[in-house]
Amino acid sequence: MILTKRLLLCSTLASASLFALNIAVTSDAKAAGFYIQEQSVKSLGSAFSGSVTNLQDPSTVYFNPAGMTKLKGTQFQAAAHLLVPNASLSDTGSTYAGGATSMTGGDGGNPYEPTPVPNAFLTHQINDYFWAGVSVTAPFGLANHYGNNWFGRFDSINTELKVIDIQPSLAYKVNDKLSIAGGLNLQRSEARLSQAAYAGAGTEGISTLDGSESVAVGYNLGFILKPLPKTSFGVSYHSAIQHELEGTIKTEGTGVADFDVAGEAELNLPEIVKMGVAHELNDKLTLQGQATWFGWNEFHDITSVTKENFSILGGAFSRNVGDTVSSITQGYQNTWTYSVGAEYKATDQWTVRGGMQFDETPTTDQYRTSRTPDGDRTWLSAGATYQMSDSLALDFAGTYIWIEDGTIDVDRNNSFSTAVQSEVKANTSGSVGIFAMGVTYKF
Repeated sequence: MILTKRLLLCSTLASASLFALNIAVTSDAKAAGFYIQEQSVKSLGSAFSGSVTNLQDPSTVYFNPAGMTKLKGTQFQAAAHLLVPNASLSDTGSTYAGGATSMTGGDGGNPYEPTPVPNAFLTHQINDYFWAGVSVTAPFGLANHYGNNWFGRFDSINTELKVIDIQPSLAYKVNDKLSIAGGLNLQRSEARLSQAAYAGAGTEGISTLDGSESVAVGYNLGFILKPLPKTSFGVSYHSAIQHELEGTIKTEGTGVADFDVAGEAELNLPEIVKMGVAHELNDKLTLQGQATWFGWNEFHDITSVTKENFSILGGAFSRNVGDTVSSITQGYQNTWTYSVGAEYKATDQWTVRGGMQFDETPTTDQYRTSRTPDGDRTWLSAGATYQMSDSLALDFAGTYIWIEDGTIDVDRNNSFSTAVQSEVKANTSGSVGIFAMGVTYKF
């Protein structure tokens, strides 16, 4: 009985170290990993092939604030992206309690629901040389739910993560060929994670990490260089940001060892470098291309530690503040994203655009989980801008994303004894549809 309680306790505490990876906001709905590219309707329409060079609206604040020097006066933009993801996992031999029996339960269905992602931007031209701007975005996150009885419940049941980013930035126009910029990234994150916990003798409970939140600060830099009258180069950099997530870890429904414990874990968000080029073939047609590098190796190890001293089972099991409960290798690898696209000014009122993107996943076969059933992605995008008046413009965009099939093979609920664990094995497949609309107003 004492060993069973110890096993359950350590399995539950281990979820504190897992939840940071298990952060993907609808991982299948955004970019590979748990980065959310969808912060600009106009840029979505060209598969983000010109977001650091040719994004001439307020959403440039987030992607490359140096682009503000192309905007006159004061401008405001509000937008929303509707993400419609679809994912399926099929059991390929998951086992229960160390392989003693086959895992029971359904396939979990599609764990994602249509999700709106809003964002807002404001820019202001101070004088002929300086511009100021601010963006409010959600650049990282995850939300999925499989149900309490599906075959992979010991890997995950419910995962939620939100990262809200407020970015104030300042841009300086050095001359007609060069603009530079920089700013801060003020972030707030919160998370909720649940999974099944094995209590022995066929008894299951639910382990939950709830109420975790963190505030952290990073920075960004950017420039746009125009060496030729019709050719622009752009580069932007977002620093890595480290969050310290704190919350309550609890187990319910076991009838044996329910408890609440305070814990924390680090969430290391990657540094991001974007590089692009845009060339105007003529007065109507612009070609553009972009490459983005993600430093996902910042998310290599997840370690959870206790936030309070505690002792149970008559002192047979105890932890002090700062003691490591679990350290798990996530194995994320650095990745690249490549995109190409074009923009065509059809009339004085209508501009149309399109693009394609290849988006590498940082997840490897060895560490892929049901919380992040990720694969390489191929994007196909199209969009348009309708200039209603000198002051008002509407943007529209749509994207379809093919996600490469993958496999999951992970052990869960393993603490002191290698015999008390479940193996989750599955094949994964998925796709995403995205619909977006934004409005820009020039004061």
